[in-house]
Amino acid sequence: MNDKQEPTQWTGSKMTRRKLLSSLGLAGAAVAAGTSLGSPVFGATVTEQVYGQQLPTSTAQPAAADARAAAHILLIDPAKWGISTDGTNARATTDGLNAALADAKSKGFGEVYLPKGKYLIDAVCKTNHSPEIGGGIRVPSNLKLTLDSEAELKVEPNGSYGYSCIFLDNVHNVTITGGILTGDRNEHDYSNKTKPTHEWGFGINVRGGTNITIDNVRIKDCSGDCIYVNAIGMINYGTVPYTPPQKVTIQNCTLDGSRRNNISISACDGVVIRNNLILNAGIQTDAGPGFKSKIGPGFGIDIEGYGEGDIDYETPLNIVIQGNQFRGNRVYSVGNFNGYGVVIEGNFADNTLSYGNGTDTVIANNVLIRTDRQRTGIDGQGVSQGLEANHVTIMGNIVKGFGSGMDIRGKDVVVTGNALSHLGEAGVGIAAFAAENVWIANNSVYRTKGTPYRIASCKDVQLVNNKAHGSDKTAIEANASSQVILRGNVVRDCSGGIKVTNISSEASNSEVVVESNHIDLTEYKGKTAYAISFDSKSEVTLKGNRIPGPRNTAIYGEGGIGKRAKIADNEIADANSFTAMIQIVGGAKHEIVGNNVTFNKSSNGGVGIYLKDAKDSIVAKNTVYSNSEYALTHSIATKESTGTKVLNNIVMKGALSLNEKTDLNAGNTVV
Repeated sequence: MNDKQEPTQWTGSKMTRRKLLSSLGLAGAAVAAGTSLGSPVFGATVTEQVYGQQLPTSTAQPAAADARAAAHILLIDPAKWGISTDGTNARATTDGLNAALADAKSKGFGEVYLPKGKYLIDAVCKTNHSPEIGGGIRVPSNLKLTLDSEAELKVEPNGSYGYSCIFLDNVHNVTITGGILTGDRNEHDYSNKTKPTHEWGFGINVRGGTNITIDNVRIKDCSGDCIYVNAIGMINYGTVPYTPPQKVTIQNCTLDGSRRNNISISACDGVVIRNNLILNAGIQTDAGPGFKSKIGPGFGIDIEGYGEGDIDYETPLNIVIQGNQFRGNRVYSVGNFNGYGVVIEGNFADNTLSYGNGTDTVIANNVLIRTDRQRTGIDGQGVSQGLEANHVTIMGNIVKGFGSGMDIRGKDVVVTGNALSHLGEAGVGIAAFAAENVWIANNSVYRTKGTPYRIASCKDVQLVNNKAHGSDKTAIEANASSQVILRGNVVRDCSGGIKVTNISSEASNSEVVVESNHIDLTEYKGKTAYAISFDSKSEVTLKGNRIPGPRNTAIYGEGGIGKRAKIADNEIADANSFTAMIQIVGGAKHEIVGNNVTFNKSSNGGVGIYLKDAKDSIVAKNTVYSNSEYALTHSIATKESTGTKVLNNIVMKGALSLNEKTDLNAGNTVV
C-alpha cells in the first residue's frame, strides 16, 4: 500500500484542519494564538466541537424504516433451523443461521436474538475468488442481530487465506450487538501458499453499506483482523462503482489478539470507534512448525487505503477514534497511514499513536503511559505523494514512560499543550525531523533522562513558550535547520540550555533565532554545559535571553566562513564562574551589543566578553560588572582578535583587554 493524493472524482466530504479550527470557534483561535489547554475555552472535546455534542451514530433506524419491524423481535430456535449449539456441524449451523435471518427479514422482524451456545461457523466462501467475500453469517439490511452474552460464533479452523465470520455486504441499517466471535488463529493451517500471509481472516467484514453499528461484541483471535472496514470497487478503476462504507459505529467492544490488526480501515466515509477495549493486536502466539503466526502491521487500528504512487484507489475519510483503551498491541495503538480527517481523542494507549502520512489529523487529549521507556508516544512519517502538507494538530496529550515522546515529520504540524515525562535516556521529548512549517508551543517536558526538544533537518519551525525541566541533557537542540525561532521557552534543572549546530550536512543551512528564553541551570546538581552554544557552520541571532547564576560560560560560539553571530540585549546575572560569560572563537563581523553581564563571586577572576581569533566585530553598549567586592580579570577581552570596534560599553571592577594595534576603543566607561 502506497501513500496518497486526494481522489480526482470521489467527493466524500473531508474534515480539513481549517474546517476543524473554524468549527472550534474560540478554541481554534486559542490554539492558533498559543493559549494553554487548561483554559476554559476548551470546555468541550474536540470531537464535540466539530461534530456536536452527540457523536455520529448508526444505532437509530432512519425515519423511512418500517416501524412495525422495529417493534418485533424474533428468538431463533436452533432446533427448528438445524443449528448446532455445541460447536459442531459448521456447514449446517451456518446455513441454518443465515436461513433464520432471511426468514426474519421476510416476515418483517426488526431484531433477531440468538440464545447462548457455541456455534461453529463455516466462514470461508467456496464460490468467490476471494474467500473472505461471501462466507460466514450474512445479516440482511434493516435488521439487528443480538447475541446472548454466552453465545459464541467460532470460526471453523481452516487453511484458507481469507474468511469472514460475519459478512456485511453493502447492507444498510444493521446492528450487531452482544456475544463472542472467535477466529481460528491458533488452529489455522497456514501451509497454503497461494497467499502465504493468510491475513484476510476476519471476525466481521464490513464491505460497503451505510448506517452499521457493532456494539458490545467480543471478537478475538482472527488470522487477519477482528473487524475489517472496506469498499466495494475502487476509485476510477474497473466497472464496479466505488462504494465505501458510510456511518459505521464500533462501540463498547472488546477486540483482542487478532494476527494482523484488531481493526483495519481501508475505505470509508464516516466511522466512529469509541469506548472499546483494543488489545494485543499482532502479538506472537505459540505456532506449530511450518507456518507464520505473526505478520504486520500489528496495530490496534490500522487506517490504510490502497493506492499506487500519487493515485488513490481507496480513501479512508472522516474517522473518529474516541474513549478507547489500547493495551498490548504489538507495533502501534493507532496508525493513520494515509487517512483523511481523522480525530484521535481521549483514548488511553500504551503504544504509539501515529498520524503517518495522513492528512487533516487531530490527536488530542489522549493519555499514553508505559513503564519500560521504550518506543515513541506519537509520531508521523511525512506527506502523502501528490499532497502539499499533512495539516496535523497534536494537543493536550499526556505521554509518560516512553523512550521518546513525539517524533514530528511532514509539513504543517501544530504541537501544543502536551505534557511529557519520564522518557528514555536516548530519547527526545518532542523531536521535529525533516519537517516544515511546524509550530511547537506551550508544551512541558520534565523529569526525563533524554533531550527535551530537538529540531533536525527542518525548515520553518517555531518552538515557543515551552518548558523543559529536570533533564541530564541539553534542553533544546537545533541542528541543520533553517528559519528556526526559539522564543519564550523556560529551561530549568537541565545540564545545558540551547545548542545550535550544523553537523548533518555540508550543504545544509543552519539559521536560528534564539529570543527571550529563560535558561536557569542553577538547580542542576551535576556539571553544567553552556546555557547557549552554536558551532562554526551556524548563523544565529541571540536576543533578549535571561541566564541567571551560570557556573559555566553562558554563551559560547564558534564563528565560521560566511557565518556571523548577533548577540544582543541578553541578561547574564550573578555569574559564579572563572570562565568568560560570552565567548566567541573565530569568524568575522560578529555583533555583541547591549548585553548586561553581572558577576557575584567570592574571589577575583572571571571575564565578561571574550573574543578569540575573530575579525572585524563590534562590541558595543554592553554593561559588565561585579556585584561583589571582588574584581574581574577582564570585563571585555579582544586582545586575541583583530579589528574589533569596542564602543560605548560600561564596565566596573574589570579592565578592558584590547588589541591596541587594530581595535577601535571609543566611548567606553571604565569604573
